[in-house]
Amino acid sequence: MTTSLVNLEEDILSFQYGVKPFDARVELTVAGESMSGSVVTGEGETRHRRSISAHRATLTDEDSALKQNAESKRAVEQAREFMGAWELSLRRISAEPDDPISMGMVVADLDGKLIVGHSRFSMKGPQKRVDDVQITNDGLRWALDGDVFGPLNVNLAADGDALRVNINSGQQPLLTGTAIHKPNASDVAVDRAQLIQNPGTEVVGVIGEQARVVEVDGDVLVIRQGEVVSRILKGDPLLLLFEWFRLPQKSHLISAKSNIAWSVTGSKIQSWDIRNSQHPSALGNCDVPGNPPKLAHRAGDLVFATNWNGRADTQQVQVVDVSDPGNPILVASHSTPKGATNYDLTVSGSTLYLANAYGLRITDVTNQRAPVLRGIFEGRGRWVRGVDVVGSTAYIATSMHGGASWLQVVDVSDPTAPVQTGIYRSTGGSQDVSVSGDLAVVADRAAGIVVLDVSDPQNVRRVGYSRTIGHAKKVDIFGELAFVADGVFGLKALHVIRYTEQVE
Repeated sequence: MTTSLVNLEEDILSFQYGVKPFDARVELTVAGESMSGSVVTGEGETRHRRSISAHRATLTDEDSALKQNAESKRAVEQAREFMGAWELSLRRISAEPDDPISMGMVVADLDGKLIVGHSRFSMKGPQKRVDDVQITNDGLRWALDGDVFGPLNVNLAADGDALRVNINSGQQPLLTGTAIHKPNASDVAVDRAQLIQNPGTEVVGVIGEQARVVEVDGDVLVIRQGEVVSRILKGDPLLLLFEWFRLPQKSHLISAKSNIAWSVTGSKIQSWDIRNSQHPSALGNCDVPGNPPKLAHRAGDLVFATNWNGRADTQQVQVVDVSDPGNPILVASHSTPKGATNYDLTVSGSTLYLANAYGLRITDVTNQRAPVLRGIFEGRGRWVRGVDVVGSTAYIATSMHGGASWLQVVDVSDPTAPVQTGIYRSTGGSQDVSVSGDLAVVADRAAGIVVLDVSDPQNVRRVGYSRTIGHAKKVDIFGELAFVADGVFGLKALHVIRYTEQVE
């Protein structure tokens, strides 16, 4: 790709390419024969920044590449005394003496490159990996996303048999302490196999403005941003967002097909004529009993929606016939257990799969007026947060209080007796799952996404991962891309992530 939008101001070379929402802005500072800087996508709070560097070289300069490789290996040798697993004992500099803060750390060599793996503070939760480690006169230095502490700078120096650790927030000293060597990475809550694994993914860009995926319909992905509904075409190499139509802000889109759209508007299931894309006209609506639905899914001529019954103690599944857009009809209300929050639902054939706080509920909706519960799979963590179904196999994201979570593979060929056939323990708190072919992508909350090979359910393997800015909550697969709904502290965005390595 070429661009003519190039500027050079005060030794900073900058240029931009692409089309919204995937515009990329590149800034490089020239220093002799090399350049360093960053590439940025997204805007404001949803901005994604990646550090880059460049050096002058000819395409046939093999000696230069060998020299760089040799220099990298020498740097790793200089850091040999810092290699291994360490338990950090830290205290706040500005506070009165209190209980120390523990943290795990592993310094490793990955193909001649230094990397660092961290457990979270208190050595719980998902680990973090740092790829950009600098060697200084005193020791090592790197930047770390410190969760509640914000971005941190870590400085490591030798101090007898231990290491001296100083952590700054910007230029402000925050934490200080020591690190004691431990025999194994597992002793400091870091999985070394995951630490040295290639991510196998790349971030394509970020779509902001509270974007969310509404549905994947064949070769079209439907995305809503506020009142704007757009489409992405699978065959489009630039992944352009084409605005399709607009709905009132308070209408939450369920589905759109041809010239008709369906939405949740208050406590109504509403149908719209979208031929006038800027001013759709209401065709018909149907009141559902209870509070406004939080989940809704269209399957053919039926919309399935879940809501509280109005007394805040029981949830229901509402079944609405939308075959006549001018006259949607409520045909059934199906109660779910008292106090059990519903998190996700999908329909495969004539079977409804409902993920809720008491497990996976499998319901036959052949007779739409009288749904029949066929079976329940409680799940390892009981709370089933997300579900996807391929053929006679259900993939469920489950979690429990305290952070333990799993992807479970369940044979539902006999819905009255679902059987687990595979399992994978995740680290961040699995929230959702989407499956394509032999790949399952799990939205793993604080750990970002995890890409799994599920071709052999008895040996589910992690084959890739990607960190997100906040907490990964929902994921949808579209070709070789994963669209990940990510948010924390009110921030919501869609991270678009491409698989760069395929399952063999």
